[in-house]
Amino acid sequence: MLALQALGQELATLSTQQFQKIQFPEDALREALEFYRGIPEKKHEARRRQMQFIGKVMRGIEPDSLQAQLDAMKTTDNEKKRKHRQAEQWRDRLLDDPKQATDFLNEFATDAQRLNRLIRAAKKARELNKDNGEARGLYLALFEAIAH
Repeated sequence: MLALQALGQELATLSTQQFQKIQFPEDALREALEFYRGIPEKKHEARRRQMQFIGKVMRGIEPDSLQAQLDAMKTTDNEKKRKHRQAEQWRDRLLDDPKQATDFLNEFATDAQRLNRLIRAAKKARELNKDNGEARGLYLALFEAIAH
């Protein structure tokens, strides 16, 4: 029962976007979780009782599909974070040494002229301390190339 409550707690703490992606085997569970999410954090006893109810509702379902969905969501989130980190590292490398663009182009398929134009604009903005989104534009282009 504690494991089911822990799974229920994990489901309840998902972001709204993630919560909407979950396919619940029963509407009663979704409703119980939505009710829990609506209880203010200051109402500890109400939240505790509702979580016990969620555990009770979960006893009647097979939790494997829910756990699999959560695991897949975590894997996707971790992969996306890794790609964001990689794009940030490439942006910093390219701004420090624009000649490394060749290495990036060898590893990822993207428009070389556009990439070089973005690198030059971001580097110039950095040198003048007037970055109006050039570094962000470079980052987005790098992330797009890495994600595909």
